[in-house]
Amino acid sequence: MRKVTLAICAVLVVSQFANAATLRNDVPSCTNEVPGEYYQLPNERELFILVDKTMAHSLDQEIKSELFQSVKRFIQPGDKVQLVEFSSFAQDSYTKVVFNGQLDTQLSDDHRSYVKKSVLKSLDKCLDKQHNYMLNKVGISLKAAFQAQEKPTNTELVGTLSDISKQVLTQSTAKRKVVLLISDMLENSDITSFYKNNQTRVISPKQELERISTSQMFANFNQADIYVIGTGVIPGNQQYISAQKMNKLESFWKDYFKQSNAKLLGFGKPMLLGDIR
Repeated sequence: MRKVTLAICAVLVVSQFANAATLRNDVPSCTNEVPGEYYQLPNERELFILVDKTMAHSLDQEIKSELFQSVKRFIQPGDKVQLVEFSSFAQDSYTKVVFNGQLDTQLSDDHRSYVKKSVLKSLDKCLDKQHNYMLNKVGISLKAAFQAQEKPTNTELVGTLSDISKQVLTQSTAKRKVVLLISDMLENSDITSFYKNNQTRVISPKQELERISTSQMFANFNQADIYVIGTGVIPGNQQYISAQKMNKLESFWKDYFKQSNAKLLGFGKPMLLGDIR
């Protein structure tokens, strides 16, 4: 029995190391020299930046700059960040995770007393560089996501959000999940369209939600807080989105996210008026 028990333990240990080895982290670790018993990656916050490639390039430069500054102000030690691009499927565009990384945190005061001073000195120096490394990588990824597509396409937003939420958000075990969604928030699919005669229309939130429900296309954002930037920004289109249309859009998306296991905390028209918190 003892041999069997030891064998099972050995398999579990190997399995745990195998799982750890397959977890993606685009940010080099600062804690490789820290004894494992004194450090564990935190699991407090995860930020998901979802970028609609079909319209992101149309955002004003001021909006793009403020968006990045908001992300910089939000990110703190221990945070995990994923950046996902999406559009309708085409040769050069499809949904993909272009960045997935996590920052380390400082050791607790109790644990620092057990670690060599040379290791602590190296760790302290690395953490500052690591933070700037992540911000730089997020900035580069955002800049690439803001590039216009060679062949402009339309996005089926509801279907895409359902896919991303179920394949990405539901995999997160972070205590707090925050989604920053960059999109015009104008659905155009077989389920429904927020356009009529090539113009945006005044929607009925109740009727649109019934269509989503009938199609079983609500998402599962795993209790995330949602912030939106870019509402009503249409590539190559200068048409005015009236306050009435905007209010109906906000009402629809507020209830959509509520029924998709999330809470809408900010709805930028197109900019957020406050920080991501």
